[in-house]
Amino acid sequence: MSKVDSVIFRMYNTGSVGDCLLLCFQKNKITTFSMLIDCGAWSAHEAEISKCVEDIKTTCNGKIDLLVITHEHKDHLSGFNQARSIFDKIKFEQIWMSWVENGNDPVAGILKEHYTKKLKELKKSAENSLKRIQKASKNRNIKGAAKRLENSEKNLDQALEAIDFELGMSTHKGVTKNAGKTIADAMNYLKSRKKPDYKNPGEVISNLKGAEGIKFYVLGPPKDEEQVLLKKDTIKDEMYHLALSPDTLKFSAARKIFTTGIHLADNASPFHEKYFMTGKEKTDFDRAYNSPELKWRQIEDDLDGTEMALTKLVNTMVNNTSLALAIEFEDSGNVILLPADAQSGNWMSWHSPQVSKKLKTKGGKSTEELLQNTVFYKVGHHGSHNGTASVHGLDMMNHPKLVAFMPLVQDSIPIQWGGAENFPAEKLYQALIEKTKGRLVRTDEGLVTHAKAVKLRKALSAADAKELKTDFKKDGIYCEYVIRQ
Repeated sequence: MSKVDSVIFRMYNTGSVGDCLLLCFQKNKITTFSMLIDCGAWSAHEAEISKCVEDIKTTCNGKIDLLVITHEHKDHLSGFNQARSIFDKIKFEQIWMSWVENGNDPVAGILKEHYTKKLKELKKSAENSLKRIQKASKNRNIKGAAKRLENSEKNLDQALEAIDFELGMSTHKGVTKNAGKTIADAMNYLKSRKKPDYKNPGEVISNLKGAEGIKFYVLGPPKDEEQVLLKKDTIKDEMYHLALSPDTLKFSAARKIFTTGIHLADNASPFHEKYFMTGKEKTDFDRAYNSPELKWRQIEDDLDGTEMALTKLVNTMVNNTSLALAIEFEDSGNVILLPADAQSGNWMSWHSPQVSKKLKTKGGKSTEELLQNTVFYKVGHHGSHNGTASVHGLDMMNHPKLVAFMPLVQDSIPIQWGGAENFPAEKLYQALIEKTKGRLVRTDEGLVTHAKAVKLRKALSAADAKELKTDFKKDGIYCEYVIRQ
């Protein structure tokens, strides 16, 4: 039986920041196996994402051999709602999801229930705060009130949008009959199309029909009953950190409350009773504090930033449930690394003794070996500071042929993620440019236009420059690269 000798990797531009990745495994330039990873966008028009799905259907002749769903976020799954009528005409031979999506897994069930409950509580809290602020609108003509109320309302609107993103409740642009469908609806649709195969870390899969000569490694998400690794946002010296800011400090404080399960009791004061007001003093204070003229100055709604901070924590947790894969050419050992949106805890779990032992005993290689042989890296989480591990990630990717693709439309990064100024993370961007010798591709730019990258590409050997020119292609709706054996 002949073996796969190349993989065409296609990264689609769905009209916003998001992942939609097609891999065509080829033998002598004939596609024998197709693999689609996710299809979504933060805020894309139905027509834009449908154009991508039409191209996928045409390219694959209406059949996907393997559909991989990495995790439940809109920017990875919205297309299965927005372009459902086209997906209805595409046959899925197999669907892979992580163990976290398995409704029969007891740990997964607890995880889903716990965080969905937290999100609903946050949504209710933010909605109530917004209502109180809107009721205070009559005080906007008071000096100092207008700006404060405007900022509070804006913060809460952004928090609610972020919460709806996590709950999969955001509406889609240009949607017709599928208006109002959630990410849960997308997941149920896919599960109804084909029973998923739920993957656990340490699995090594080979000899898939049409993909002979290829090994698929399941690296994450981690599976531990206490979910310690899933909750971790950053591990010191492992991620490309952003500068510490007041927002970061607020986030850290909120994290301590959230992850330890400590709750502030209603109507409870943190101060000793001797500091309480009584009698006329309290009556006078209450009268002034609750007066129509001064009600806008109340501090009850000054915690609107907390809803956003806690929502970011849940975002981190869901990203850490990403199904992370490595694909290896058996003969050459060359590796394609696909971490989805995995963050610190997920990356670090790949190096655990348990996962490494499973990979080796099932005929595979260790995580360190896979990273050292990586020739193609799909950059995690759109180039964020916490989507790529450093010491136990990119620092180990030392292959001279390394190429990286980053699913990033910079001007569509939501403010809830830190805005365009934080994507891509500068330290990570510089490291990727160095590691790839300028062979870094973004959805919105193609080969990146950064001056340093341009300079490094000009310094490539004649053979490497010719290979880049031959194997890279930018179309109107996708960037493509041929990864060879």
